Order: sequence, then C-alpha cells, then structure tokens
Amino acid sequence: MIECRRSYSTIVSVLFLTVAASQADALGNPPSWKNEMAKGHFPYHRLTAADFPINDAVHSQYGMYTRGFFQFRYHENWTERDGHAVARIDEWSVWSGFDRNKSSRKSWFTGVPETLLHEQGHLDINELFSKRLAGTPLDKLPIGDGPTGKEAEADLKRKMDALADRISAEEKIEQDRYDAETNHGKIERKQQEWTATIQARLKRAGIDF
Repeated sequence: MIECRRSYSTIVSVLFLTVAASQADALGNPPSWKNEMAKGHFPYHRLTAADFPINDAVHSQYGMYTRGFFQFRYHENWTERDGHAVARIDEWSVWSGFDRNKSSRKSWFTGVPETLLHEQGHLDINELFSKRLAGTPLDKLPIGDGPTGKEAEADLKRKMDALADRISAEEKIEQDRYDAETNHGKIERKQQEWTATIQARLKRAGIDF
C-alpha cells in the first residue's frame, strides 16, 4: 500500500465573490491579513463609504457595488492498493471577507449612507454561506477515487470544486432574491425585513465583526 499526504489552497468564487491567488500561513489559519489587505482583500467587517473606491467605468447600472470572497484550504492524504487509490481530506479551513478591488461606487452617487445598509446585507449573506461551507464536517466532504494517487487527488479536487460551485449557486439565488425583493435597497420596508432576518441568522451562526 502506498500513502501520501499533501496540502492544497483554493479560492472559489460565488456571486459578489472574486477569484484570486492566496497563500496561507498554516493550514487551519487564514492568510496574513496584512498581506491580503495589501492586495485589496479585507476581513469581514462593517462597511463604510471608504471601503468603496470611486469607479465610473464599471457596473454602470449601480451607484454602489459590493463583492466579497471566500477561500478554502485543505490537507489530504491518499492511499493506493491493488490498482485503486482513495484521497481523503483530514484537515480543512475556510475564510472569507470583502474584496475592495471589485467593489466600487460612482462619483455622482449621493445615496451612499442609505445604500450602505443594503450593501452590508450582500456581504453578510456572503459570510453566511461561507460559514455554511466551513461547517461541513470532514466525514461529509468529498472523497477522491482513481487508479492512482495522482488521479484520486485530481478527482478530489474536481469534487471540491463542485461543492464550491453548489454553494456559489445557492448564494447567487439568495443574492438575486435579496436585490429583487428590496429593489436594491430602495423598498424600505422590504429592506428592513431582510436586514432583521439576516441579523438573526448571523446571530444564530455566531458571526460578528
């Protein structure tokens, strides 16, 4: 029987998320936020107007636009016996935040204070889905299979990408519904309802700044 242990770091994208390269300091820990912030990636936090660079060239239909990210890193080991290999994850870490590079506001937009509450909701939803992904137990994560360890590793990566894509698709549905029901924050009553619901979900999930 052949055995091997390796680590992988992956960044996945969902609606309001971005893909970028990252290095983690140690498995189970987020990357150095000092280094990440130098690249425009910030921890989850309460948004302010200063978080949004002015950019009149993108997202012309929006006065403000928010994007976040979530990343995952895993350590896996594979075993190979009699022409069949299996790869399993034995350590697993997820972290997330706000991508200033892909977020922006228009120079002409005057509704920043009112719109910040809506944009915070987008980032909050991102954090909730990131937490859902992070809460996946090791024994519920995909297992890679193949005739060799290398192919089992590749199969595991494909399955992890598929898991991330599923979470991304689920988040996109909620993000779209959030915008549709609040008309991008313009319907005050619906915005208040969504904000209250999101805040309750954050509290139940143990998420705060």
